Amino acid sequence: MSYKTYLAMLSVSAFGAFWLTPFAAWLARRYGAMDLPDKRKVHSRPTPRMGGVAVYLGFLLPWAGLYLLHNPITEEFKNYEKLFFTLILGATAMLSLGVYDDIKGADATKKFLAQSTIAIGLWIGGYRIETFQNPLGGLIHLGWFGLPVTLIWIVGVTNAINLLDGIDGLVSGVTVCMAIALAVINALTGNVVVALLTVSLAGACLGFLPHNHSPARIFLGDSGSLTIGVVLACVGIISLFRDNGQAASPLVSVPLILFGLPLFDTLRVMFKRWRRGASVFHADKSHVHHRLLSLGLNHGQASWLLYGVACVTGTFAVLLTAVGIGLQFQLSVLFALLGAGVATLWKLWSRASSAKTEKHVD
Repeated sequence: MSYKTYLAMLSVSAFGAFWLTPFAAWLARRYGAMDLPDKRKVHSRPTPRMGGVAVYLGFLLPWAGLYLLHNPITEEFKNYEKLFFTLILGATAMLSLGVYDDIKGADATKKFLAQSTIAIGLWIGGYRIETFQNPLGGLIHLGWFGLPVTLIWIVGVTNAINLLDGIDGLVSGVTVCMAIALAVINALTGNVVVALLTVSLAGACLGFLPHNHSPARIFLGDSGSLTIGVVLACVGIISLFRDNGQAASPLVSVPLILFGLPLFDTLRVMFKRWRRGASVFHADKSHVHHRLLSLGLNHGQASWLLYGVACVTGTFAVLLTAVGIGLQFQLSVLFALLGAGVATLWKLWSRASSAKTEKHVD
């Protein structure tokens, strides 16, 4: 596969999303999908929040002319046709839920039920976590237990991406890093169509980013973060949890590392809310991006720092995919130990900075 094909898909989706973003902003203003400032928000002026429409259309744009072409890619695409259209239906349903939430607002229970229904539809359509690699050799088959595992993965990743969307440009940039890593992983294992799928997602987010980076002129909104989340979750399944006949699915640590930033942040915040007796769905300012802002970083600095984290986890996930299962296990343990060390240092530094700030205020 020539690098020109990947570059073409990236460029078409990026330029498409870039030029469609003003249209999405017009739609948001037309239908009242405006994000108004409040004490929890970090922006200071009303901002349109249906940027997900532009990302969705930009993501689809490179595939629109696929049936007009006759080449090895279109032949390979036939093997993924059912999965592709199932993904499009799921992403469209999630986009519709997000648009409704951006305009009308939906409570957490309704959103969770709708997301679970969409996830069940995706499972029926073939997005199933059925096996894990055993570090000692062979595969662990989940059987029917794969259904709840798949639902937890799809709904969990979707909401983790949604909750990460708290400052200008964060989810757009982090998605570019994660999608490029997934593209490389699929290219290494011979999944050309899936690699092109992730390149298209990366391009759409890259094209949207100039409008969304600090100071943002438009937000992704739930229409964007939920759509991106479900696409990443589904691509993660067919990239990391399936035995495609060319390379066995890697250890479960690979997807956990690749998706580590949004998943770890969500689990940490939910645990803190539960420990203090609050609802785990209650919005607050305890996410990692809020912590970075409280330490004195501005939106751009916080976003770029977290882009770096996403690039590191993505690079490590690619490295793990390229080596044998035994070495994957050893490197995963090493990465976990390094992550625990970094988290401890971060916590100590945050406490010291907070104490210094309080002392200065006094």
